[in-house]
Amino acid sequence: MRRKRTFAAAAILLFSMGGGWASAEGPPIKVKVTAEIANIRLKPSIGSVIIRQIPQGDILEATRKEGEWFEVKLDPDESGTTSGYVHESLVLPLEDVPPPLKSVIIDKPAEKPLEKPIEKPAEKPAEKPNVKTIPAGISEETVEDKGRISVWLYGGPAYGLIGDLNRGAQGLADLFSAQLGLAADRDVDSVRSGFLFGGEIGIPLSPGVYLSLGADILSAGKESLVNYARPGAAAPDSYTAYPKFTALPVRVAISLYPLEFLYIKIGAAYYFASCDYFARFEHDKFRQEWTGEAKGSGFGVLGGIGLDWRLATSFSFVAEMTGQYAPISGFEGTGTFQDSSLAAPVTEEGILYAYDAKPYGQTKYPMLFIRNKMPAEAGVENAREAKIDFSGISLRAGFKIRF
Repeated sequence: MRRKRTFAAAAILLFSMGGGWASAEGPPIKVKVTAEIANIRLKPSIGSVIIRQIPQGDILEATRKEGEWFEVKLDPDESGTTSGYVHESLVLPLEDVPPPLKSVIIDKPAEKPLEKPIEKPAEKPAEKPNVKTIPAGISEETVEDKGRISVWLYGGPAYGLIGDLNRGAQGLADLFSAQLGLAADRDVDSVRSGFLFGGEIGIPLSPGVYLSLGADILSAGKESLVNYARPGAAAPDSYTAYPKFTALPVRVAISLYPLEFLYIKIGAAYYFASCDYFARFEHDKFRQEWTGEAKGSGFGVLGGIGLDWRLATSFSFVAEMTGQYAPISGFEGTGTFQDSSLAAPVTEEGILYAYDAKPYGQTKYPMLFIRNKMPAEAGVENAREAKIDFSGISLRAGFKIRF
């Protein structure tokens, strides 16, 4: 009889000790997937391997919360995995998250049952988790990019209107054709396109929003030889033109990512530019030559759209198409005129002017020269400061590195 009492007392003691342990995880809660796709990772880390992908709207059962990660139950797969971790920005709890309960051992007398239950201190109501919301289409990897500066190096073709520089080169060719009474064998090639190189620094302001600071360099020129054939002449008269420009726009823009791989850009640029002209007319041993170099600067605006393909965590291939509006005027420089009949060249320092020459009848011929004052002599109309129009489009592609 005494052995039976001892055995019963030991059983009660073991039962009391076992029943006195409370779960360290707490009761499970339901969470709903709010992102388009929620990555379930093996460990609570952005760098951990993805073991499942759950579509938007599915309900998961979370057993606990570690920092910004929920541990959720999963149906067993081939590897036997039954749980994983999802970032709090991708789900929405459907009920309050209870605080973890501490493990407590309740000591009970072995000989007699407790006369009064142990009263637990009142627990504070659980606070709702601080759920971070991110734009649709932005993944947790993009959220992780916040605070990471990126550098983009690129190159590509660019096209601009250019304007007065090309009109002046063609206008002088047409004027010589009228003076000689001979047809030209071709038109002057316009200089409009070139290849640009540049770089850009991206400073993240928030997930999917970047401040972009960049600079490009673009230079282009084209030489043309125009002949005027005279019947019976051993060699034709000729006109050579070589217009050239260089632009260095410094840009600031805001880039918005509506999708992880797609962005739109809007901003402004300040252009540091230069333009050169060269023209030579030859008739037998007679020669005339005009050269000029001028520099100017001004503002422009830009807008674009781009694709950002992430090849690795910190490495992307980026392709962008940009349109810009940037007519620049106020070019100043030095122009030189040489004539085989003159003892020395004539040099003028001043502003690059565009105007129409009208020496014969009603026909107007666009001109472009550097003059120390605005042209106002006989046969000159519509004189104004020349405008070099860098408005156009550019395509650029390169690689972006995130630090």
